Amino acid sequence: MNEYHRAILKRIERTEPARGKTKQRPEHLGTVRRWHGLANAQRRKIMLDFAAENRELSYADWRELVDSLYHGVSYEERCAPQTLLLRYPQYRRVLPLSQLDEWLGCLEGWAEVDSTCQTVFSAVDLLAAWDDWSALLRCLASDTNINKQRAALVLLTAPISQSGDARLLELALELIRQLQSHKDKRITKAISWLLRKGIKQHSAAIAAFVAANAQSLPAIAVRETVRKLATGKK
Repeated sequence: MNEYHRAILKRIERTEPARGKTKQRPEHLGTVRRWHGLANAQRRKIMLDFAAENRELSYADWRELVDSLYHGVSYEERCAPQTLLLRYPQYRRVLPLSQLDEWLGCLEGWAEVDSTCQTVFSAVDLLAAWDDWSALLRCLASDTNINKQRAALVLLTAPISQSGDARLLELALELIRQLQSHKDKRITKAISWLLRKGIKQHSAAIAAFVAANAQSLPAIAVRETVRKLATGKK
């Protein structure tokens, strides 16, 4: 643990846990790690304050810090890199995808996976290095680690809603076909999420895909996607 990690951990430990409606439960988050009881907004504020105070953080120090946090003992530490990936885009864009793959292996449960995969990487990021990204996503979907399988789907949820590029749609449907027999909610809900996000840019193709594969797709994915197509709501 380096000095930056220690400073962040101190802030986490000194922050009063969330109360009432903002308080989550570790079993809901899918984590078995130590949990400090912080709401997502509290964790993000800690990390945003850190980024504001360390704008000149070097790439080497940034990467070392992110790596250290991904190996932290608490849920909050393993979710903290989300903000560092977003607030230092110049470093995120040159990060080897092999390193991202390694870091994704440190995550467990839907909330930890989604903290890194949901909104950090955009269509611009993926399309700028499409061969590398498509190879990574296929590798993740084929991994025996179910958390990496979820990551493969969730990493596409933002890009597919941001761009009409057919490559994003085709890969999303390929990975959905590959994982559609799963019964675990981490996968079935991610499939539903990815299909629904795809409607914004690829409505007709998503509708046709769901109609043609309704018997093999998870029931929740069919139900929620059909509803979204019909009403515009989840």
